[in-house]
Amino acid sequence: MNLLSARQDGNETVFVQQRNSFVEIDYSDMAEQMLSRSDVLHIRKDDLVYIVGDDALNFANIFSEETRRPMQAGILSSDEQSAIPMIKLITEQVVGQPEFPNERLFFSVPADPIDADVSTLYHQKTIESLLTDMGYSPEPINEGMAVIYSELANREFTGLGISFGAGMTNVCLSYYAVPVMKFSIARGGDWIDEQAAQATGTPVDKVTSVKEENFTLNFETDVGGIEGALSIYYDNLLDYVIENIISEVDEEDVEEGLDVPVVVTGGTSSPDGFEELFAERINDSEIPFSISDVRQAENPLYSVAQGALVAARSEEEREGQTGQANEPDSTAE
Repeated sequence: MNLLSARQDGNETVFVQQRNSFVEIDYSDMAEQMLSRSDVLHIRKDDLVYIVGDDALNFANIFSEETRRPMQAGILSSDEQSAIPMIKLITEQVVGQPEFPNERLFFSVPADPIDADVSTLYHQKTIESLLTDMGYSPEPINEGMAVIYSELANREFTGLGISFGAGMTNVCLSYYAVPVMKFSIARGGDWIDEQAAQATGTPVDKVTSVKEENFTLNFETDVGGIEGALSIYYDNLLDYVIENIISEVDEEDVEEGLDVPVVVTGGTSSPDGFEELFAERINDSEIPFSISDVRQAENPLYSVAQGALVAARSEEEREGQTGQANEPDSTAE
């Protein structure tokens, strides 16, 4: 749903965010002047103007249009001819230009989903090429592992990290920063929105707006409304994710006697009540290892980008210790 970057600036971490979306309108001199004066991110191609990023959803709601996605189901959309130029424009806005040639940049990549015949290799290599052309030295990092780097430093990077994204849900089990299990599921926030939209006869963008504004996952909403449908499909998604964790984890992967911490993150995990519902569901499940605690990342939307930054800085320190150049870093999700 969003593309984010994290960059270290002294003692501060600076995040930049843009929505993974665009909408097209017919070109006119008046529209071009209006968009330019308003600093709306856009590009013109022939007789069309493409409005990109956060502004796209606003324009879609005004003109009753559906937004389109450069990335769909967690990877570059194979059905969208404009995917690569649109994702290039958004990425340039999110990460900016490198501060020097070959600045290191870690970018997150989902694992191949276990419930869909989808490969993430084309997505990974295309983004890597795009970032290289911008002047960066890019390095992919598994999205679930980025959650471990971001949230479990105080547990020696040991635990189960789950990133509930828009297109996919990524899962990683790690011991001391070594992943022993990683996979993704081809369901996430988009699946919830699509199912709720279909059930209520509401446009998907409207459902997304309701979910992002002030939706609370408490099952006290009126049956038949958008929030009631969202609660039903959130509950179904959590059961589905836990079922797949149980089927994928090997008891031999889990050190005997170890209580595993679980951390959930990602924009789809943002609604109030998500942490409590997930903890209830996983504690009631027959998962084959002991769980010490379940918690949500402090900033679910930024967690993966933060983890990529931690990984980049760790690599930077390693290079410094081996005598290579110690350079600033930038990370992108």
